[in-house]
Amino acid sequence: MKKSSVTLILIVTLIFLVCSGCVSSGVMSHDSESSDSISSDEENENGEESPSSGLNQGNTASYEKSSPYIYWEYELGYVAPENISEGRSSVQDCVSYAQDGRYVAVGTGSNLTVIDVAGKNVLWEKALKGNISDLTFSEDGKYLLAGERSIDGYIHFMNASTGEEICSYRTADDLGTGTNPRNQPCIYRITTADNAVYIAAGRYWKDSGYELASRVYRFSPDGNLSWKLPTAENYARSVNWIDSSKDGKNVVFSTGDWTNSLEVNAVVYSVNDGGNLRWKYEIPPLRPYFVSAAIWHGLDVSDDGSMVTAYTGDGRKYLFNDLEMKKPGDGESEWYSDKWKSNVTAPEGLEGSVIYTYGENAKIAAENEVLYLTGATLPAYYPDKVPMAHPLENYLISCDVDTGEISWIYNLGGRCAGIFFSPDMRFFVLPVGKDMSAGDTQAHGVHAFDSQKSGNGNSKLLWTFNTEGVVVDAEISSDCTVAAVEVPLQLKKGDVTGKHRLIIVR
Repeated sequence: MKKSSVTLILIVTLIFLVCSGCVSSGVMSHDSESSDSISSDEENENGEESPSSGLNQGNTASYEKSSPYIYWEYELGYVAPENISEGRSSVQDCVSYAQDGRYVAVGTGSNLTVIDVAGKNVLWEKALKGNISDLTFSEDGKYLLAGERSIDGYIHFMNASTGEEICSYRTADDLGTGTNPRNQPCIYRITTADNAVYIAAGRYWKDSGYELASRVYRFSPDGNLSWKLPTAENYARSVNWIDSSKDGKNVVFSTGDWTNSLEVNAVVYSVNDGGNLRWKYEIPPLRPYFVSAAIWHGLDVSDDGSMVTAYTGDGRKYLFNDLEMKKPGDGESEWYSDKWKSNVTAPEGLEGSVIYTYGENAKIAAENEVLYLTGATLPAYYPDKVPMAHPLENYLISCDVDTGEISWIYNLGGRCAGIFFSPDMRFFVLPVGKDMSAGDTQAHGVHAFDSQKSGNGNSKLLWTFNTEGVVVDAEISSDCTVAAVEVPLQLKKGDVTGKHRLIIVR
């Protein structure tokens, strides 16, 4: 071979290696950039300034994200469109993944449908007696549990493969009932643990004033009742959420007053798998703004049972070390200050009104991280006006376990139904609904994250899939496949956008 040819080959090879190295180096350095390396006054992904100095959501270039697509969709029939100007969604559709990702169950109204994901077909469907309020599969995937809001308030235990009903339990026998659907018993939350099912149920009504009645239950997955609390009477408070460690030995729930009229504390309870009290902790009202305290969906226990977090509707957060809660009533929150225990957000006075952003949901994401989800802006005093959106409206907020300090924030742009993790706790999904403050429809969709990635919210973000309608519920499997329910939305000018459908997104 001639010397000139050899030289040419060496030059081309050298150029190729250098260029390849530059490209690889550029991608890696951008991927590994942490939130600390991004200026706090940098604009966030919506082109707005960060609402708090030192907290940021550094952007990740779109070419580094995956491109999600609809693997399958299933039309769910007619529902009245949501109104973009109204508050919490009137459509209470719910969706649940089996632990192995094989089946997806969706409840819309009284209709229950189970989908074979791999086969892209309906496995079975049936109509229940009332409107489905929550549903989940047992840990082994053999059973499907569905709760309803109805005159009876049934809990249904079904064969997951066939839909055959094994048994049911009527909570109206405990809670009472009413002719008005708003005052009928409702299954608020069903969660499963090792060979156990834990359920929170309740109802409210108004005679001379608001009245509340709630119970919590433990069943076997095939429907045998183990215990209920209280045993002989109801809590005269609301119980909207219940959670359990993986082994079912640390079960947490809370009582409170979401009507803000009864002048009571919120109480966090920890019980064992026999229903016996392990410890409890009282949270007083946030005065002078509120006369009662309550926890909506902001209660979570770590999988190993070692940590419990509580997040009140008014924005205060608590973290408990379970081992230090030695007996009922003992122990302090790990995060403490003289003014509050700690807070995600606080009421703010603006233009003669006091506003706050609602504490929607909380999740212990890892040994060193707790996630909190803020909701819509509300007035602290009713009736009152909301002159503008709260600076932290509709945000995902990450807090450090050791200090309680905010690590990073992520702007969702619209109201989110909750934080939903995959069974292996690696992935989580945020279903985003309507933006009541600005009426922006661009926020609708689902945001999928990898919790094992380092950095801030945008660093953990895998992809965003936008929808025309609002997403009211979603779940994610261990292979990062998302099942979500979209409902149509009526815009301010009367136009309707979006569909009522189940979508499977990958």
